[in-house]
Amino acid sequence: MTIQIGLIGPEDSVRHMQSVIEDYPDFKAIPIMYQRVEEAPERIQKIKQPIDQWLFSGQAPYSLCLEKQVVSKDRAWFVPLEGSSLLGIFLEAFYHTEQKQLEVSLDTISPEYTNWLIKEFSLNHLTIHLYDYPDYVEEEKLVAFHQEAYDSGEATLALTCLRGVYRTLKQRGIPCYRVRPAEPVTRKTLTRIQERVNSLYYKKAQIAVVGALMPISQSDQKEMAYSYKRKHQELDVRKRLLQYAESLQGSFLEIGNGYFEIYTTRGEIEEQDWPYDIIDDIKQTAKLGIYLGIGYGRTALAASRHVQTALDYSQQATEQMIVLVDEENRVSEAKRNEETFHYSQVHLGDDAARVGINPATIARIYAKGAQQKQSYFSSQDVAVWLGGTERNARRILIALEQGKVIEQAGEEQLSRRGRPRKVYRFRSG
Repeated sequence: MTIQIGLIGPEDSVRHMQSVIEDYPDFKAIPIMYQRVEEAPERIQKIKQPIDQWLFSGQAPYSLCLEKQVVSKDRAWFVPLEGSSLLGIFLEAFYHTEQKQLEVSLDTISPEYTNWLIKEFSLNHLTIHLYDYPDYVEEEKLVAFHQEAYDSGEATLALTCLRGVYRTLKQRGIPCYRVRPAEPVTRKTLTRIQERVNSLYYKKAQIAVVGALMPISQSDQKEMAYSYKRKHQELDVRKRLLQYAESLQGSFLEIGNGYFEIYTTRGEIEEQDWPYDIIDDIKQTAKLGIYLGIGYGRTALAASRHVQTALDYSQQATEQMIVLVDEENRVSEAKRNEETFHYSQVHLGDDAARVGINPATIARIYAKGAQQKQSYFSSQDVAVWLGGTERNARRILIALEQGKVIEQAGEEQLSRRGRPRKVYRFRSG
């Protein structure tokens, strides 16, 4: 498997990364060079060939391209200019100066790291005036910072991580060193990229099962035995699901009793959007509702088990949604025009199994509280989280309290009139 990796940075940094990457037979380097950091997004957009991962020479171009949304965080990296990269520059600066006390201005590196460096290597004779920024900042601001530190006498030497800043400071006659990616740090980053790509490859190869269930009542079952209308409806459903199976390069199975399964891979599922159009098309052409669930697993058995859990969650929901359960039992609820809600299934012991409340409902209350950082919740909160009525929410909370899953934690008085509303929390342990 050849990994196409785009190398973004000034020419000397890209050439350095290219020389290191030659020792990695699985990588094919695509050099992308610029004169100024601001050119990086435009250069990337001009690349026509597919790129698996992006490797930037530093924090500034990486952050700028993320901000401009020309790369995604899960496929982008930068070589950190810390460790041997920074320490080597300090050693070089000490070697070329006769001063016993060295005062420098430094950009890009975090104060946490520089403080650790001074303490770890007993660099008490080193004073650092730092310009730390989390993402991206214009080169002109960094030049002004170093210029001011030098003019005021706070620093006699400038250390910068950006080539453009380095060149400008040298032109102005300010003593300056440039922090560059060190080979060991570059190699460590490349190893992490290789591990990430391998992990993604095996994850995308996981088995995925799409389950489609038509709700069938007892009257429907009787009608199915002799109704041509119903048979035509089922043909419409099969046709649409077969088209979806073809788009996923999967195998289509009709299990029976209005239930169908599509076997494919996780990679095929994730390359497409949530299949809301399947639900809409079946509703429009067959005049039928349908539940969709997706299960991932390391084996076909695990994926089938997870898709059943997903369908259980989907049927319990008060609103139409597509539910996905992955190999770690994490749940994703996808509703149209809403951000996908992710949470982990919770295991609350034997008490939760005896209360008569669907585990999906308990998990959703728990996850919504955690998402909104609410340790305490009322029936009104639960009604909003579940998309139901406050009356039903009170019924659920009473059952959970009786089952010792939650406990009353107080009351809140909403106004001078009316009864106070009970407030609950999940029991610890």
